[in-house]
Amino acid sequence: MNAPITVAPYQGLKVLDLSQGVAGPYCAMLLLKSGAEVIKVEPPSGDWSRGLGYAPEGMSAPAISANLGKRSICIDAQNERGRELIRTLAAQADIVIESFRPRVMKRLGLTYADLSKDKPNLIYVSVTAFGSDGPYAERPGTDSAIQAMSGMMEVNRDRNGNPRKVGILVVDIAAGIYTAQAIGAALYRRATQGVGAYVEISLLEVAAAVQSGAIVDETIRDGRVVQPLSLPSGTFATRDGHLIVTALHDRMFADLCKTIKKEEWITDARFATVAARFESADEINTTLEKILREEPTSYWLEALGKSGVLCGKVSGYADFINDPQVKQQKLFQQVHHDGLGQVPVPRTPGSLDCVERPAPRKGEHGREILAELGLSAGKIQELVDAGVVLASVA
Repeated sequence: MNAPITVAPYQGLKVLDLSQGVAGPYCAMLLLKSGAEVIKVEPPSGDWSRGLGYAPEGMSAPAISANLGKRSICIDAQNERGRELIRTLAAQADIVIESFRPRVMKRLGLTYADLSKDKPNLIYVSVTAFGSDGPYAERPGTDSAIQAMSGMMEVNRDRNGNPRKVGILVVDIAAGIYTAQAIGAALYRRATQGVGAYVEISLLEVAAAVQSGAIVDETIRDGRVVQPLSLPSGTFATRDGHLIVTALHDRMFADLCKTIKKEEWITDARFATVAARFESADEINTTLEKILREEPTSYWLEALGKSGVLCGKVSGYADFINDPQVKQQKLFQQVHHDGLGQVPVPRTPGSLDCVERPAPRKGEHGREILAELGLSAGKIQELVDAGVVLASVA
């Protein structure tokens, strides 16, 4: 048996996270979970994600979930002394991540061309909404705008045909994952060829990538009526809740028929194949709805599970966190945040087991980070007094 891995793969890597929102910060946090050290640079007003939703003292859910374990410093990049501090931090970093519109970094003198002059092996990452060129390059864009533009809201229509946004920041999170993967490839190239890289990821291309199957399906159908991949497949009410039930193939449909006491359907030619069942979808779904309402969710989970039929209870987050399988797999850690108490934080898939550290408050580690640059206490105070660094740093 191979010895367990005890050293995180990115241990020793330094990341300068200039990004705001969710996509870039989430990527930086993924690198941290694999051992990298991450310094988060925020403007004096803080990362704008700190103001989203319920946000006591700037500790919103997005700001917490995308910044766990980082150290934060607030620097005024509109001030030349502030920009010089950022350049100094970048010179010590292996990876720089930013998420601004193309003209912003150019105006600040913090582009890849600027920073790689003194550090050719730098990996510089730009996370944009629409890419670095084209008619929308300077247009602001967010997860919701990209969902609307990319067709995601169309495929998520409700029963009345109204387009719906997916209720989580799925494009942002996927962008963070894709970006972390691209950084891993850039790091391998640097290790084998000794060269840096400019990595660009747009929310627009991410939205296309995660919907590739649906986009291909619509193209090859060429206007034909949408046919579900399997039938029945949907959400049904039980006596005390809701259940998702899917008969993935003909054999599973037969197992479903046995479980709900509809064995006669097994030999009914109308239900012999998915295509045939599609023509009788209303009858199948209406009958299944009636039968499933007769028993509680727990009954059907056990009965359908034993039969090998795909099913799952529709749960809220509290039930999910307390599910016995979730607890057995130790998917969540309770991380203490001052003023908020214990916050459940999911484990990052594939990362080493580690004790989660809380997300930083705005500028929490400013003095500590500046001291590591070799600045004296007096010099640090001078920067604070001049407004170059946030005055409230700890």
